[in-house]
Amino acid sequence: METLRWCSEFVSVGLECCLQKLWMRGLPSLSLIGGPAEGLVVVVTGPTSGIGTETAAALAARGARVILACRSISRGEALKQQLEAEAQGAGQPQPQLEVMQLDLSSMQSVRQFAAAFRARGLPLHVLVNNAGIFTIAAARETTPDGFEAHLGTNHLGHFLLTLLLLPALQQGAQQRGRPARVVNVSSKLHYMGSLRQHDINLQGQGVYSSLAAYAQSKLAQVLFAGELQRRGGGQIISVSLHPGEVLTDVVRSLPGPMQKAYRLLLQTILLTPQQGARCSVYCATSPDLEKEKLRGSFYFDSNCAPVAPSREAQDARLAAWLWQWSATAVGLQPADDLPPAAS
Repeated sequence: METLRWCSEFVSVGLECCLQKLWMRGLPSLSLIGGPAEGLVVVVTGPTSGIGTETAAALAARGARVILACRSISRGEALKQQLEAEAQGAGQPQPQLEVMQLDLSSMQSVRQFAAAFRARGLPLHVLVNNAGIFTIAAARETTPDGFEAHLGTNHLGHFLLTLLLLPALQQGAQQRGRPARVVNVSSKLHYMGSLRQHDINLQGQGVYSSLAAYAQSKLAQVLFAGELQRRGGGQIISVSLHPGEVLTDVVRSLPGPMQKAYRLLLQTILLTPQQGARCSVYCATSPDLEKEKLRGSFYFDSNCAPVAPSREAQDARLAAWLWQWSATAVGLQPADDLPPAAS
């Protein structure tokens, strides 16, 4: 049934993407989006494909020291070598790239990554929570820690990572005298999401679908971004974003013929990963985010402009509930937590 639902979505997605493509043609290229990054220490999760690759490459090209937080070390090293070779071939300075292992579906892996990073004493200026999964039309799966896979990987892994890296982010903010940034790559599908507080792991009879699970995880990311901004005390600019409809490997869980149909029908109208990385790079580097006019904005559309997220994503009480539930679920220690913002 869910596979048939995705077939019916192709037409509506295609029409919307045509309009999006026309609109996005008016935006500058990725190299002209945002601001400088020289001297910044940046962590990018999920950098070995799609938007993550283009985000990491763009930030490294601007002089940032980019930590490639990869599930696969071999793929990370291959990307590092590729970007170094491209820079050399173009007569550009060698990018500052490092590979570290991180599997966001495993809370143990998240803790190991955070401990290894913090042991180096580096400041962290930008954390790009880019990695994510969307197992279209597949059966419900769980992470090694027992969480529904989309919620555990897309939200909880990044939640724990961000809180454990908070001291490094605060160090980065103090070093530069400007707020550090946390950029969460969400999706406009969060508008379709609903946070099921009484069954957040979607275990009830007939409750689970991959679309519902993905949308809920993306809503959780937007809620987290807003709540972190409220709790950050001016030291953290925390935002979420919709990158646009981008041609990626997200359909790899569909049957082979449907994957081919998806790519054949939509490859000319979906955004490229480079176009999809524009808002991530904008949110990571643009001076605009520190200006008064954008104060409090925590959700940006693919055109790099702040827009209102869903009504549920604007619910501060729900965001506070999700934060507390997430902290308990991942076993966050009080010393690593942030207190609620004063009302």
